[in-house]
Amino acid sequence: MASTVELKQRQLLIRVSDSNYDENTKLVVTTFYTSSEDANNNNATSSYHNISTHFVNITPDDVCKFFDENPTQSIIFAKGAEPIRHVLIPLFVSNERYVPHQIHQYYDIQHLYYKEGVEDENQMEEDVAEEDDVAIARAIMEMSEETLQKLQKRVHIDYRPAPISEDHDSGPDGDNVVCRARGLPWQASDMHVAQFFAGLDIVPGGIALCLSSEGRRNGEVLVLFASQESRELALKRHRNFLLSRYIEVYKAGFDEFMHVATGSSAEAMDFVSANAVIVRMRGLPYDCTDTQIRAFFEPLKLTEKILFITRTDGRPTGDAFVQFETEEDAQQGLLKHRQVIGQRYIELFKSTAAEVQQVVKRCNLINSAPVVANAVEVSDEKKKDCVRLRGLPYEATVQHIVNFLGDFANMVKFQGVHMVYNNQGNPSGEAFIQMISEQAAAATASGVHNNFMCVGKKKRYIEVFQSSAEELNLQHLVHQQQPQAAPQALGFLAHLPPPAPGAQQIWTSYPSPPISPILPGQVTQLIIYGIHLSIGVPELVANFTTPDHTVENVMFTRWPTHLCPGEAILTLRSRAVPTQTAQTSPLSQISQISAYSHHHHPTGLPPNFPLQPILME
Repeated sequence: MASTVELKQRQLLIRVSDSNYDENTKLVVTTFYTSSEDANNNNATSSYHNISTHFVNITPDDVCKFFDENPTQSIIFAKGAEPIRHVLIPLFVSNERYVPHQIHQYYDIQHLYYKEGVEDENQMEEDVAEEDDVAIARAIMEMSEETLQKLQKRVHIDYRPAPISEDHDSGPDGDNVVCRARGLPWQASDMHVAQFFAGLDIVPGGIALCLSSEGRRNGEVLVLFASQESRELALKRHRNFLLSRYIEVYKAGFDEFMHVATGSSAEAMDFVSANAVIVRMRGLPYDCTDTQIRAFFEPLKLTEKILFITRTDGRPTGDAFVQFETEEDAQQGLLKHRQVIGQRYIELFKSTAAEVQQVVKRCNLINSAPVVANAVEVSDEKKKDCVRLRGLPYEATVQHIVNFLGDFANMVKFQGVHMVYNNQGNPSGEAFIQMISEQAAAATASGVHNNFMCVGKKKRYIEVFQSSAEELNLQHLVHQQQPQAAPQALGFLAHLPPPAPGAQQIWTSYPSPPISPILPGQVTQLIIYGIHLSIGVPELVANFTTPDHTVENVMFTRWPTHLCPGEAILTLRSRAVPTQTAQTSPLSQISQISAYSHHHHPTGLPPNFPLQPILME
């Protein structure tokens, strides 16, 4: 009697009832027992009556019963990797449950479900529609120890961040080990991605969060798996949820991953080689030092390495990467998000080795891109007769800049305001302004630096620096294809920004077409986009005629249709008469500027100043 109870070992055979994964999908669990006496005699006949099959709801509570019913350890046999890697482990992880140690390893006995001579997987599914799990359990009990060892699989639950070297090998599965996930929340880190793909084997450092052309996370990630089997299971998680967002999962190439995850910067490789927890800092003052950063995180201790991101000419970008020894310290450090250093609030993000490489690579590409020809016409590019505005709200327009400059706007050159856009055509938060002289640029920079600009409910302080036209040409670059001649009939529309490149990634931005500020007594031209089919010339005239402006002309450059909205150019004339105050320069006491205004432009404005384009969204 004692021999039948002694050393009994519970074993579970697990498969999924169907591949639909809906509310009717269940786990089919077959329970059977073996004992040391049976194993020694190589005879399991006495245990056949202990075999039983159950249908289990795919919930953490129901699944846990099969691991808690008996104190003895359960040995898991699975029909392929799917029940363990794609069902059980994600189930526990997504519900923040402890993953039972029993399912960290299992025996893959999928080959037992193939009928003799059947090779096609689809045919196999038809053949095992009414499979006999009891017969499979008996076949398992008759297997030798040597055969079972060959079928054993191990699951690596924890993801380990690590740098990826440029000579990393994709392994025997070649290009079939990478997938691209899209739609990640902005706050998602590599650990969130690892949680989403829980149960699948990801190589150390195999999660590369992608960045946009502005250096911000664009909601995409490339993941390098250890095998093609894991990649195929990852594709089945298409449109599963992460942090309340559904994630799209697609196939990707090994070269795509290597392009994002690796770099040639020795400094970056040395920084990420420590395998510590990396945090990215964004928005640092340009003169920020190592000591200020360490003081910012006190009483937490950073590692010795702090990586400041600079351009190839040595100028800082306002980004830096720091390292913490432990995950707990890093989480405490992230609580300082949006606290200030000096007068700047600092953004903090959990980062990865791949992100370090991308940021460093992006800065190198910005400074090695070709220069835009004739972006600004200047006689002497070394003259510091420009000002650079940084920190603009994305909703800021030229008129907001004019209001911000106040009286200094009277010293802006004709078509001298340059809004800066990224390669998707979105505002970058910067602008360059050409002034009539170096003295005017110096006075503007000192007069309005760190003043506040109000756009709607937003109130932002704006940094203003004196700069040269050379910086306007070299600092914000664009990679252009062969230039195309602008159509003559469209006039100033030829100055519109070039279309954003398609599939090619360009880590650059480019100046907007030259735009002049709106001042009283001028003729103003507007480009109107998105005109509905029901809108014609009378509606446009009625809409834009105000007590301050009258519509002189309406010219449609594209008539609206059912398939495409229309565009039109409106010519407006201000009813206001320019006042002497508006034309008075704040630097009129400087003789050089006074002479310039009197002899060349008695009104204080160039002769062709009245005609100018204003781009409107």
